[in-house]
Amino acid sequence: MAIYGYARADSTGIDDQAAYLQAAGCTEVFSDFRISTDEPGPGWRRLIDAVQDGDTLRIGAWSRLTRRVDTAAAMRDMLATLGVRVEVVGYPSVGAGRARA
Repeated sequence: MAIYGYARADSTGIDDQAAYLQAAGCTEVFSDFRISTDEPGPGWRRLIDAVQDGDTLRIGAWSRLTRRVDTAAAMRDMLATLGVRVEVVGYPSVGAGRARA
């Protein structure tokens, strides 16, 4: 059973996310550099092709996947159907603690 990571960013910091996930024990990290309201990108599709029943996916936070609730639900359901366990490892957000307009 493998432990994968998924990083997604719409600005700088994707390399930091990937390094954080590798430090959290991920053997391979897939990533997409996309705006947060986009549908999942090619990195997500490669991840879905790689995972198998019993694998684990580690993400920094659900907000690292998407800001859209419906897209997050579809991604979560897809992983559950594939038998993939999701662990949130708590990647610190850029600008954490600051209010956004």
